[in-house]
Amino acid sequence: MALWPFKRSKTFLEPDDEDWQLATWGWLLARFGDDRLQHARLVTTTRAFFPPSDAAGHDRVAHVFKCVQALAGMAQWPCELVAMAERPRTRVSELGMVKITKGHMPLGTFSHSGNTATIAYDPGTIDRPAVLVATLAHELAHYLLHSVADLPPGQQIMEEFATDVTTVYLGFGLFGANQAFNFSQFGDSFSQGWQTSGAGYLRERDWAFALAVFCALRGQDIATLKPWLKPYLFADTQGAARYLAKNLPVLAKLQEHRRFYQAQTT
Repeated sequence: MALWPFKRSKTFLEPDDEDWQLATWGWLLARFGDDRLQHARLVTTTRAFFPPSDAAGHDRVAHVFKCVQALAGMAQWPCELVAMAERPRTRVSELGMVKITKGHMPLGTFSHSGNTATIAYDPGTIDRPAVLVATLAHELAHYLLHSVADLPPGQQIMEEFATDVTTVYLGFGLFGANQAFNFSQFGDSFSQGWQTSGAGYLRERDWAFALAVFCALRGQDIATLKPWLKPYLFADTQGAARYLAKNLPVLAKLQEHRRFYQAQTT
């Protein structure tokens, strides 16, 4: 017999984080609709989504950006694409280098003036297509969020996190999840070092929960994500899916948030 029979069941995320994400999903559905979610394609790193191109440099980024725009349903939204200044490299000695790229210079930026948005990207991501797609999807998600009058739950302080969730809503969640944390080691005859990097603002476990919600709302088999996610991320996403299936009030709470935000616009 349990000592505390009425103890609250454990949530997949920290309770406040989970409540915020459920509220954000409810807000997205209230503002942009269920049809958009149902018709979104689960975007993967295949030629079906990103046809090959001989373009190089900025033209290559522009090609990828057009693909991302079309997949997000925003092909006709006016937008200028520009390159940011290159990132500085961090070298601690002649023989070693440690480079931590998350939390310093952004991989991309969004700004809006009049009827046109400007999206800037880090030129260092041109040869890192998955990072580039994650970045461009994030900045386009900003554009979508700024098309409505109110901010998502948490207001400005949580806007970047809500923008990450929006990329999942638009079908780009695999990119954000896989790029949330990367570790690499390098070396040659003259130097050695380690590098960590990340794209986006959500933690990996938050991405897993968001992907599970995406699949649950669409009635999509979580197994369809397996070929595209890092193994440990898929295990977490599978765990989140099991959690949602066993705790139906969680998604019911999401729908309560949706009705609340819908009522605010009537």
